[in-house]
Amino acid sequence: MKGDLQTDVLVVGAGPAGCMAALGLARQGIDVVVADRSQFPREKVCGDGLLEDSLQILEVVGLGSAVKEKAHPIRSILFVAPNGTECELEGDYYTLPRKELDALLLSEACKEGARFLGGITVSEPLVQSGRCVGTLGFDEEGRQINIAAKLVFLATGANARILRVFGVLQNRNHSAIGVRGYFRLTETIDESSMVVIYDKRLLPGYGWMFPLGQGIFNVGCGIFLDGRKKMPRFGHNLTGFYKHIQPLARYLQMAEQIAPISAAPMRTGFQGARAYAPGLLVLGEALGLTFPFIGEGVSSALESGRVAASVALEAVEKNDFTGSTLGKYEGILRKTMNGRQQGYQSAQRLFRFTSFANLLIGKAARNPDVRGVARQIVLGERDPLDVFSLRGMLRVLLLR
Repeated sequence: MKGDLQTDVLVVGAGPAGCMAALGLARQGIDVVVADRSQFPREKVCGDGLLEDSLQILEVVGLGSAVKEKAHPIRSILFVAPNGTECELEGDYYTLPRKELDALLLSEACKEGARFLGGITVSEPLVQSGRCVGTLGFDEEGRQINIAAKLVFLATGANARILRVFGVLQNRNHSAIGVRGYFRLTETIDESSMVVIYDKRLLPGYGWMFPLGQGIFNVGCGIFLDGRKKMPRFGHNLTGFYKHIQPLARYLQMAEQIAPISAAPMRTGFQGARAYAPGLLVLGEALGLTFPFIGEGVSSALESGRVAASVALEAVEKNDFTGSTLGKYEGILRKTMNGRQQGYQSAQRLFRFTSFANLLIGKAARNPDVRGVARQIVLGERDPLDVFSLRGMLRVLLLR
C-alpha cells in the first residue's frame, strides 16, 4: 500500500455501526473509506442473536431479506430462572454469526461505493487546528499510511486504547465481558428457541445457548462488572463456564466443540466516551451503546450508524465539522436511547438478587399480561423503567 489516501469520511471499524454509516453515506454519493484491523470475513465474539429492533432497522435500509435468507429463524426465547422456573417469550427472532452479518453489511456498503481497507491498524489521529482531519496507521507489512478525511468515525468497539489516543475516553474500564464458543450437539434438541439461563453464579449476567441451525449452537455467558463484588470463578478461568451451569452442562456433555472459547470486553450504558469532538464521531459499542442487563448491542450500533450518516451528510454539505453540527448526533441518540439504557441499568441492579430473578420470571411464566409487557420491552416499544422501577414493579406484582 503506497502513498496517502484522502476521503470525505473515514470509518474506523467495520462492524454493524461502521458499515451502516458507510452504507448510508455511500448511497448519498459521499466518498467513504472503511478501515479495519482485520481482513474480512473475521470472527467476532457475540451471542449472534438478532432481535426484532435490529431487523426493523435492516428492513428500513433494504437489507432485511438478505439477512433473513442467511439467518436461522427463532420463534421464542426461553428464560430460565435460578430456581429452574421457565418462561417462554414468543417472537420473530433470528440468529446469524457476526462473521457473516458483518461481512454482508460491509459487502453492501462496498456495492454502493464505499472503499474497504483491511489489515489497517489505526494508531493515532491526524490533528489540525484542534480538529481531527484523519488518521495515522500501519498496514499488515508495517508500512505507514495516512488517511486524510473531513470527518472520522470511530466504530472500534470496546477498545479503550483507540478512544484514549483520540481524546474521547472518559472511563478506561469496560462494563462487561462476553464469552462464547460454538458446539455441535449430537442429541436432538429444539432449534427454534434461544435459551437464556440466569444462573446464580452469573447474576446479574446470564448464560445462553442460541441455535444457529444444523445442530450448531452458540454457547456463552455475559458477565456484567458494574456492581459485582467479584468475578465468578469457574475452575481456573472462564473457558470452562459451561461445565458449571445447568442446563448447559447437561446438553453439552456429549457435544462436539467446534470453535475455541473466546472472550471480549463490552461497554454499556451510554458511558465511557464522548460522542463527538471536532471532526470526529464515536459510534456503537465504542460509545457504550450496548444495552446493560441484556448485553445486546447490534440494534443500537446499527442505529448509531444510521444517525451518524445523516449528521455527517449535513456536516459535509455545510462544511461544518464543529460541535454546532456534530453535537446533533449525541442529542438524537440520547433522545432515542436514554430511556432504554437507564431502564436496563435498573434491571441489571435488581437482577443481582437471586430472589428477584426467581420472582419476576415466575410471575411472567404464570401471567400472560406480564409476558406481554416483556415482549413490548424487547421490541423497544416500552421503556424498561415501566417494569424495573419501584412503581413499575408494584404494578407488575399486582397483576393477577
